[in-house]
Amino acid sequence: MALMIYNSLTREKEPFEPLVPGRVNIYVCGPTVYDSPHIGHAKAFVSPDIVVRYLRHQGYDVLYVQNITDVGHLTDEGDEGEDKISKRAKERRVEPMQLVETYTREYFQAMDALNCVRPDISPRASGHIPEIIELIQRLIAEGHAYVTEGSVYFDVGSFPDYGKLSNRRLEEQEAGARVEIAAGKRDPADFALWKQAEPGHIMRWNSPWGVGFPGWHIECSAMSMKYLGETLDIHGAGVDNIFPHNEDEIAQSECATHQPFARFWMHNGSLMINGVKMSKSLGNFLTVGDAIERFGAARLRFFLISSHYRSRLDFTPEAIESAGRALERLQIAA
Repeated sequence: MALMIYNSLTREKEPFEPLVPGRVNIYVCGPTVYDSPHIGHAKAFVSPDIVVRYLRHQGYDVLYVQNITDVGHLTDEGDEGEDKISKRAKERRVEPMQLVETYTREYFQAMDALNCVRPDISPRASGHIPEIIELIQRLIAEGHAYVTEGSVYFDVGSFPDYGKLSNRRLEEQEAGARVEIAAGKRDPADFALWKQAEPGHIMRWNSPWGVGFPGWHIECSAMSMKYLGETLDIHGAGVDNIFPHNEDEIAQSECATHQPFARFWMHNGSLMINGVKMSKSLGNFLTVGDAIERFGAARLRFFLISSHYRSRLDFTPEAIESAGRALERLQIAA
């Protein structure tokens, strides 16, 4: 019986066959390392761990790539403020790379504690600036991107299929109604591939367009295609990444290569705490380290896989205690 996977792109369950028989290339959007990993991260990365383990159990040769975003990105395309990594580094009076190294190590320690297999390759955005610049240059040459005031933007209108993953029509997005449109953008929906660095911005690199830093979306396209080729077998991510991040990945990648970017999109559901989305401002933020200390790593992992990966999971004391009892029954039976 063929392995069936729900493909977020087609919104259907489809039989899975890799491009190359016997080999599966899988890419998962990794963390932005400016703070401690939280239990939302745990759900996002335990889910693909199960997929990778199952595929290997089935005899596939799996190449698993998960990026580390160690280059800060702006939260909104119209936001001219500071990225999270630079802001946190300034607050703590440390170098940005010192900050991201600290939290990268903490992230891997947390995933190790949850018994997640490490990715075969964990590329960092800061180590792939040349590949990012090269990809942007291809998009400019193809007429899909334009330079303005030291920044480079992707022309969303140049890609007729934009919105096919999120099922959003371009005219419905009204991006400009949410934030002030950045200077030089031709259209509110256009997104940054490269941003000009203001004098106080401490993460900055030289480029053909001046000193700046890459946009968030371009890094995943550049790094995934470097290690896995122009078409991925599986792209994994959280449901919150469908728009705009994954949508923008598709647009820039397919415009550059003229090939499908990913054949299967697997999106895991979000994690709630007592029915409310986790947020520091609401006081319901829980790090992986704190959760492991309170409940134990095995119990936390078992809770995270106790529901379908695409389902929303509600983290409550009762739910994790129930998961703990179920785990104990399995251990006794074994």
